[in-house]
Amino acid sequence: MDKLDDYILTVLKKCITPRKLPFLYTILAGRRTGQAVQDAHLFQVQHLFGLMPNLKSRFLEARLIELTDQGMVASTENGYIVQTDIELFFEQDYPNFQGFAFQRQAFDFFAHLRLAVQVVSNKHHQKSYYLPIIRDKNVQGFIKNWLRNKDQTVLANQLYEELFEWIKKLNVAKPAFLIERFSGGDLMGNTTEQIAAKYQVEKWEVYFEVLHEIHRLLAFIKKNPQEWVLLESLVPSEITALTSSALQTYTLWQNGADLDTIEQIRNLKISTIQDHFVEIRATYKEARVPYLPDDELIKTINQSNWRLLREIKAAFPDLDYYQIRLAVVSKEGDK
Repeated sequence: MDKLDDYILTVLKKCITPRKLPFLYTILAGRRTGQAVQDAHLFQVQHLFGLMPNLKSRFLEARLIELTDQGMVASTENGYIVQTDIELFFEQDYPNFQGFAFQRQAFDFFAHLRLAVQVVSNKHHQKSYYLPIIRDKNVQGFIKNWLRNKDQTVLANQLYEELFEWIKKLNVAKPAFLIERFSGGDLMGNTTEQIAAKYQVEKWEVYFEVLHEIHRLLAFIKKNPQEWVLLESLVPSEITALTSSALQTYTLWQNGADLDTIEQIRNLKISTIQDHFVEIRATYKEARVPYLPDDELIKTINQSNWRLLREIKAAFPDLDYYQIRLAVVSKEGDK
């Protein structure tokens, strides 16, 4: 069993009841459907949400079949369920994941950082012609804008110092896995597979180790941005975490449109608009969205570990299901 199997089994085990392939896929790949956003918080797996955005459904299904054949998972008519005697270490090995909070930010930040290191290093080494390590035009555009207001005479030293401080201050467990992803001068960064082969470990160990360190860094930057001036400037806006449709709804809401007006403007079902506000509240815990229960009621609801929305509805009959979902996703990322 490798780290990917450990990740899959950890999510499945935390759900307690059997879960089918589509549910697992949306959680692991981080597809922000209304159901996935709600269930990730209901089952308290939001910190593990979306750690594999490039996951393919067929690949996940093949893994689940292998785990079933190995006796680690039972396949029932209601879905897959973990055998109760299996000991898992994913959360113990990686205690600082904040999947829902940093989902897209983490991957975009690392792309920005890798290209920034390459560009700054090559300028320092007076190397004018090279292939960019990141081909994405949005990332390249971000770095071009990022460079405009930087003092080029000290930029290389400043970036080096902050990267060194990251490795040192955060006590990165396996720094080679991280450092060897970077390019600059005559050095070309290695892929996850190349690093795994070099150090004779599974590729998923490299993948999750690097991603975990990025999440840890983002948490430190968010808490003390003044300590990481350059690295903080490479972090994309939190707004990028929202789906494009939810972002459109949020923009209208910020401009003063109420729920009914947004429904008319966007020509969407009210349930879809409500899904957007559930996603917005899950992403921005401070967002005051329509019909949000008061803080004390939200706190009361989230003091219990509910498994079904109807259980909450029975306990709080005055709330509709939309308000219950808002309350559920307002819970911070407890593990």
